[in-house]
Amino acid sequence: MKRKLITEDNVEEGPAEKKIVKDDTGPKGRKKGKLTDREFNTEEISKLKETEALYHSSLFRLQVSELLREVSVKQKLKSRLEEACSFITDILKNLPSGKEHKITDKKWLKSKGIKIPLLEKPSHVKGTFQFEPPVDVFVSGSFVIDTMVMPDVEGDLIIVVPKTFFQPKDYLNQRYTRKRALYLCSVASHLNKLKRVQDLKFKYFMGNPHKPALVVKLNNQDDKSVTLCLQVVPEADTFKESRFHISKNNIRPGWFTERSESTEDNERTEALPATPYYNSSVLHDLCLVRNEKFVEKLLSGSEGVRDGVKLLKVWLTQRELLKGPGAFSSFLLSCYVVYLIMSRKVNKLMNYYQVFRTTLLFLSKSDWILEPPSLFEDQPLKMQPSTDEFRESGSCVFVDRSGFYNLAFMLPVHVFLRVKQEAKLSLNALEQHQQSSFDALFMMPVSFARKFDHVFHISLKASQLSQILEKVDGLQHKVMDFGGHNSLPLSQHVVTVLSEALGKRAELVQHKIGKLNEWSKDEDPHDFDKESHLTFGICIDTANAFNILDKGPSAEAVESREFRAFWGEKSEMRRFKDGTIHEAVLWTDSTCQRDRRLVCRSIVQHILQRHCSISTKSIQYMEGKLDPLLHVNLLPKESCLLYGTGEEQSLAVHHAFDHVARAVRTMSTLPLSIHSIQGVHPVFRHASVFPPLPVSQTSSDGDAVSGHAVPREGKSVPQYIPALKVICMLEGSGKWPEEIGAIECLKTLLHIKMGTELKDKHSMVSSVHKDYVDVVKDGFVFRLVISNTRELAVLRTVKTESGMVKFKDTEKSSALEKEIVDLPRLTHLLHGIQQENSVFSVTVRLCKRWIASQMVFGLISEEAVELMVAYIFTSHHPYAVPGSPNTGLLRFLYLLSSFNWKADPLMVNLNKEFTDEDFSVIPKEFQKNRASLPSMCICTPTDKQGIKWTKPLPTEPLLKRLVILAHESMTALECQLMKSTDVTDFKMIFRPPLCHFDLVIHLLKKANALNHQGIDENDSVYICHSKDGGKKTSDIFPVADFCVAEKFLKDLQVTFGDLAMFFYDPFGGNVIGIVWKPQAFEEKEFKSVNFRFRRPVINDNERPNLDIDKESVLDDIRVMGGGIVESIASPKSLQ
Repeated sequence: MKRKLITEDNVEEGPAEKKIVKDDTGPKGRKKGKLTDREFNTEEISKLKETEALYHSSLFRLQVSELLREVSVKQKLKSRLEEACSFITDILKNLPSGKEHKITDKKWLKSKGIKIPLLEKPSHVKGTFQFEPPVDVFVSGSFVIDTMVMPDVEGDLIIVVPKTFFQPKDYLNQRYTRKRALYLCSVASHLNKLKRVQDLKFKYFMGNPHKPALVVKLNNQDDKSVTLCLQVVPEADTFKESRFHISKNNIRPGWFTERSESTEDNERTEALPATPYYNSSVLHDLCLVRNEKFVEKLLSGSEGVRDGVKLLKVWLTQRELLKGPGAFSSFLLSCYVVYLIMSRKVNKLMNYYQVFRTTLLFLSKSDWILEPPSLFEDQPLKMQPSTDEFRESGSCVFVDRSGFYNLAFMLPVHVFLRVKQEAKLSLNALEQHQQSSFDALFMMPVSFARKFDHVFHISLKASQLSQILEKVDGLQHKVMDFGGHNSLPLSQHVVTVLSEALGKRAELVQHKIGKLNEWSKDEDPHDFDKESHLTFGICIDTANAFNILDKGPSAEAVESREFRAFWGEKSEMRRFKDGTIHEAVLWTDSTCQRDRRLVCRSIVQHILQRHCSISTKSIQYMEGKLDPLLHVNLLPKESCLLYGTGEEQSLAVHHAFDHVARAVRTMSTLPLSIHSIQGVHPVFRHASVFPPLPVSQTSSDGDAVSGHAVPREGKSVPQYIPALKVICMLEGSGKWPEEIGAIECLKTLLHIKMGTELKDKHSMVSSVHKDYVDVVKDGFVFRLVISNTRELAVLRTVKTESGMVKFKDTEKSSALEKEIVDLPRLTHLLHGIQQENSVFSVTVRLCKRWIASQMVFGLISEEAVELMVAYIFTSHHPYAVPGSPNTGLLRFLYLLSSFNWKADPLMVNLNKEFTDEDFSVIPKEFQKNRASLPSMCICTPTDKQGIKWTKPLPTEPLLKRLVILAHESMTALECQLMKSTDVTDFKMIFRPPLCHFDLVIHLLKKANALNHQGIDENDSVYICHSKDGGKKTSDIFPVADFCVAEKFLKDLQVTFGDLAMFFYDPFGGNVIGIVWKPQAFEEKEFKSVNFRFRRPVINDNERPNLDIDKESVLDDIRVMGGGIVESIASPKSLQ
């Protein structure tokens, strides 16, 4: 059975590989005449089974095969690279020897217009330099083993310098690295004379400041350029490998600090701090040839393994982990696949997908610290480092063929943990058998801002860096090891300290991998300390991240001293409910959810101040920057009502609703019992952008008429109080009438009885209407609507002309079904998501806020937005579940802007009720019926067609506009989050571009009851301050569900909807955008029915027609908006 493996020949499914299956029914394997369906033969069935077992679907297999074709280097480019390498090799081998210079003598470099590509700290060093031609030049890297991927194609050339170039003591005090850099300068000076060479630049190889490389860009015969990377390595046995043992010192502190110039041999090396990073940098060159040949030997002869490495490179590239300082490099990846081959976890008969999946599987389970991999197979020598000695260097461990060199010495532990987490997430995506697995693995770019829940920056000047490192124990020696760069050891120290401080709150803490900077040959080398800021990301665990208390050891325990030393003045002894006394740290005494979400910020600021001497002013923490968009200022400030970002108000509404539901269930005057009570307003799904505030209306706000408040003329508009709709489903009965009118009359009677009993028995202020009952509880207005399934059946009943009765969905029945069946079910499911993920509420409300700010809130349903956000939480791959509103909004914008709405349905797997069959059938049905479906289809387990929440809106033009706005907003917000400035205006993407409207109606602020919710408004809402928290109300029923601006908008849409479209932000917007419809400018026939808002004109045929009269329309708008409209203007005039 283990021999049933798919080979590369089986995978390719191109036209050339398709075989004709022989059949006895006719010549050439097919029947004569018309082709007919037939059963699969044994070979085809076997192939299908293998595809299903390995790839989950034929589509996934085809996509991966096509991806490999796209990323593989074409033969023409290979030929150009081979020719360029051969050309440069011939030039280098024939270079003449040079004159002898002191290492510190740079006059000869200045005459050639070249600067040494190395940061010389300190500037003085012993030794001489004399250029000698290389003993060998050969091609190396991915190009040789054929694992190079597009588009960044670069050939690697290794220049082997002779032993005589180095002196016996050149391993000390950066002599080796400086002579190596000078050798590259000499090579650059010779290559600069060649006409074919377009450009010469330097860079740090894999971001290592000890290892500059020369980047050569040269033309080919076909005028197309190629890029080569030149590295210098010493000849074999130039230095003993044991000289660069991981625990030895090869940079003398006395020389580095310039305290003494003659301490190279006088200092006792046993007492000196080890220089593992510098030692490993030299060992990399000494062992490069041996390791390269071994990798080439094991990867050669297996196309499947090489293609698997290509897929892994694409996977890492999409996650920004393949290139840069501290990245999981291409060579390290190839070495790990070789290790798996040696361990017999991977064999050369595997195809690319098996290699890819197996590598991810072992990456997700491996530990490169406790159980490091190794390519060393011989018996260890006494002088070789042990695993414990490798581990003490602080980086990951991956031993090479020599047993001396750590292949992963440049890989920080936090980056490996990130790779490990990404491998787990990718395996989970593969196991779900969904069509989006390919996109999640290879196509979706995982940017830093969208990956990490919390992002913060540390902005420090070079002088501040030096001062900080002097205060932190042990970092000065690491600066020496890193060649004088302060920011590199500091960033690793910050990650280590924060990982310990955050503990279970954080699943991952990572320093952002920077780009590989290149600089011209005549420029100063790149200095990491000149970068304006260091960027860090935190993936939080929402189950623990919002805890406000860190409980430490018992006050009598020995560990309590360490706890106090770590947390400092924040630590204090506290008595807990069980009577024990422990050391503890309380981060906030606020019960507001917004403050709890920022506990990690408080920890980061405190720990960096205490352990790294980094002031709070130097830390720009990006989480919480968008919170003001969901905040409402309350007056008086003494009010005990909390309104951070609205979560507390949502819970208050649910608490009041529970009381109302209990009262309704115990009613005795209704002839039928109520078997379910379900709120359908967005607040019951934790999705109301601004959850309602309790009624604060007083008797001075207006008059009372029949127990109802009526606004008084000349006073301000009343506070907006939304009516929260609740569906009360009655039990089934056969006594319901057969006509819809009779049912409505009976429901009215039941509403009257309900209102009377709630008022008399439960002392609730109520207002009875024909179609509903409004009641006030704890200051909130609940709109109770009685419904029953019989009404739905009657609306579906249709009589034909022949008298036959048929059941058919009508417009009214669909609307009623959506209200009494679909909305309660959706509310229940989304409420469940909120219970699992506390960030869901603030995320969905922030996304709605963005939609509304673009003035298209009424042109796409709220439920559609909620389902898109639910998709981010239920189908989150390639990410983990969002842990902050910032990442939730960014992923929502990415989904909206990048999803192919025209070709695919968005399948939201609520409650995980989709089956494997659904994932294959629904897309096929979608493609089959695409012409009749809306522009956006969002499928759920109860709506597999995907039209309930997206038909008829949004229209295709509106969706295109939303996609463009989402892309631009996402790009702008990511740029803001990745900047280290505190003056960034995060409200920018929430301000709509008015220039696209034909006209803009400006409303008076005093007429807008929701003006305090505006993007740039700071108005406050007055809440009655009372002992019960502002919930006490009078017996007067308040003005409910009344907003002047929204009423005016509806009137405009009804009156002028055939001529123009109206856009408005219902959350504090003070402008209404007008866009004329194209049909408004079409001339109409001269008939009385067409005279509305039109004037007579004479056309080219000298016949009277009717043309639109814009001034007449605007005059009517001004009349309708009397006391509301401030002005009507063109956006151009506003500019």
